[in-house]
Amino acid sequence: MRTRNRIYTLFLAALLCCTVCSALGETAAPDYYGIGLEVTRLMGEIVDSEDYLSLFAMPESFSKVRERVNTHDYDRPAAVYAIRLEDPETLVEKLLREEPEALEKYRRLSPALRELILSRLSLPALCARINAAAGAEYMSFFTLANAFIRDDRLTAEETGYYLYFFEKGAPILVSFGYHSASGQFLDIPGEYRDNPAEIQSLLALPGLELDPVAAAEPAAGSLGNLADFGIDPEEALRKMSEFIGERLPAGGIPAYDASGSRLYEVFDITGDGCTDLFTNVTWGSGMVRTDLIVYDPVQEELYVLDGYNYDYLIDHAEENRIVIVKEGPHGYNDPVVRTSGTVELEKRQLIFIADSEEPS
Repeated sequence: MRTRNRIYTLFLAALLCCTVCSALGETAAPDYYGIGLEVTRLMGEIVDSEDYLSLFAMPESFSKVRERVNTHDYDRPAAVYAIRLEDPETLVEKLLREEPEALEKYRRLSPALRELILSRLSLPALCARINAAAGAEYMSFFTLANAFIRDDRLTAEETGYYLYFFEKGAPILVSFGYHSASGQFLDIPGEYRDNPAEIQSLLALPGLELDPVAAAEPAAGSLGNLADFGIDPEEALRKMSEFIGERLPAGGIPAYDASGSRLYEVFDITGDGCTDLFTNVTWGSGMVRTDLIVYDPVQEELYVLDGYNYDYLIDHAEENRIVIVKEGPHGYNDPVVRTSGTVELEKRQLIFIADSEEPS
């Protein structure tokens, strides 16, 4: 009876939860670790925001859940695991192996109904029972704190999963699908963080494997002369990322180069002799735009060039200037025009200076 109840619980959870879709497509591997952090940061903002939670009539009982869940530091995972799950067909066969009657019923289903079950058999759905065991308050709060972002660089054929543990609070499962990443809290004890075998035992899914994942080291040699000014390149990138998170709306997507690494360019726009860091961040819904971001690592200041319905895209850096392409307008009937130029810093504001126009 215990086996039957467990199987039915798994299936019920899978059928009631939405799976993250996947689709065909090949591209350079994106920074899954970094994209997952965008999701965890957004979930951290949700948990910290009284205003956001109050919009959903947050009951007083959520206070203890928030206190247990919150790390107040979703930028720094203590451990991250990539999770591999067996293909749905094999997983169903293994889950039902000890329940011959249920397995026979499954095999008698029409191909359409079997496909429907398989399409919903995602890891988040199968893990829903873990949160359900924590109680109604936890399950309700975890559902409220779910987060979703878009990233057009995610084009993998299969859905992938990363599990983020922090120094305290609840871990977060991030699912990577086609052009999207989503996150949900899991009620897994923090002491399991450094023991993959215990995590596997708790998840109790046949064929599930966990592989430790480390954050990609920044390419210090590509960040100009920061070291000559006593500035640690890795620390500069961390501070830049924090400032971007504070200045731009949640869910902004950083730019990546062809190798799947975070895109940075260097050029001394402030005139202090130290190279400044340039990157692009895409954000918004409906009217999506790509902003130019400049970080002055000496003064620790961030500058943003936002053209509303125009994009400001980094092209390359030359010895005497940084080349930027202004593209737009977007969202109107006017033809899109690409304008090549550069940017200057005037009175603490980024100013675009055009030097050519090419109708797209």
